[in-house]
Amino acid sequence: MNIPMRFSVYFVLCGSLTLIVTGCSRGERGQHQMPPTAVQTAVAEAMEAPVVINAFGNTKDQVSVDVVPQVSGRLQQTFILDGAIVTNGQPLFLIETSDYTNRVRQAEGVVAADRAELELSRLTLERNQPLLAKNMISAETFDTLKTKLDSATARLQIDEAALDQARLDLSRCMMVSSVNGVCSKRFLDNGNLAIANQTKLTNIRSYDPLFVEFSVSEQYLDLLRRAMAAGAVRIEVMPRGATNSHTGKLSFLDNAVDLQTGTILLRGLVPNPQLALWSRQFVEVRIFAGTARDAVMVPESAVQFGKDGPYTFVVDKDNKVELRLVKPGVRHEGRLQIVKGVVAGERVVVLGQLMLYPGATVMEAAPPAPPGNAPPTAAEPKGK
Repeated sequence: MNIPMRFSVYFVLCGSLTLIVTGCSRGERGQHQMPPTAVQTAVAEAMEAPVVINAFGNTKDQVSVDVVPQVSGRLQQTFILDGAIVTNGQPLFLIETSDYTNRVRQAEGVVAADRAELELSRLTLERNQPLLAKNMISAETFDTLKTKLDSATARLQIDEAALDQARLDLSRCMMVSSVNGVCSKRFLDNGNLAIANQTKLTNIRSYDPLFVEFSVSEQYLDLLRRAMAAGAVRIEVMPRGATNSHTGKLSFLDNAVDLQTGTILLRGLVPNPQLALWSRQFVEVRIFAGTARDAVMVPESAVQFGKDGPYTFVVDKDNKVELRLVKPGVRHEGRLQIVKGVVAGERVVVLGQLMLYPGATVMEAAPPAPPGNAPPTAAEPKGK
């Protein structure tokens, strides 16, 4: 049977439209039937969490003393080694004493002569006192004798002060430590001339206790002020590469915020009896600034960061997810406080966020097998 050409074209077009409609229907049915995404979730819990602020800083010696002689002379003897640990009052250096011993002897002789002259003036005045009463000497002569006594008294005071200075200079030939601490290297060898108030012989730093200086963001200013007003604020200090921390307390809060960095300077005081910490070390600092009551805590992995800020996926009762922007708070033992965005009791996604979108359906994935319970491989039969 011969079919006209126009009917053949009509049948071909109808068949093509049927195929297109059928294909679209299958695509729509496939889209609506996408399987749920496997994720792991956790429940947001309300608990008490310590408010811990993390920072980085440097240790700083509490006292640093440059040992400089107060008298000039040849360095005769050194009693310490480079890097020695010294105590308050321990001898350090000795300047040659012969010149200063001679000055003391000379000053002692001058004082002795002054005392003899003073005694003679006093006796002369006492002998002439009765003669003045009998008008046997003039008042002018008596006044002269009295003036000589006053002059001898003043001269004795001046020379006694010179003797005290000579003795002080002699004592300064022996230099002792004024603090407990650790010495630097020695800067002058024995036999060299040390100049008073100029030549640096060594440096001593006091290490127990030790200062720790660090800065935190100004957003913590009110929190830290309240914590310090309530009592001692504990800090923990850990040097770079160390495994043990050292406990101290916050001792200083600066009186202004740095305009360039938006941070505020803090200082802590850390006991260091074993000298485990050294000056100018780079350290991690943890400040324990109180406790957050009824804090909504979620695992840290539940919070992601996007262009609009931190967010998390919340799972509703129909196993559909909702994207919520959140405001994080303090961290504690792998958990992060959610100040705003999630309430206690809600489920949040902690693993598998990559394939999620608002409104997606999810299902709880099986937890990973613990180590040591892996299924046997082909090389390891079940019986072994």
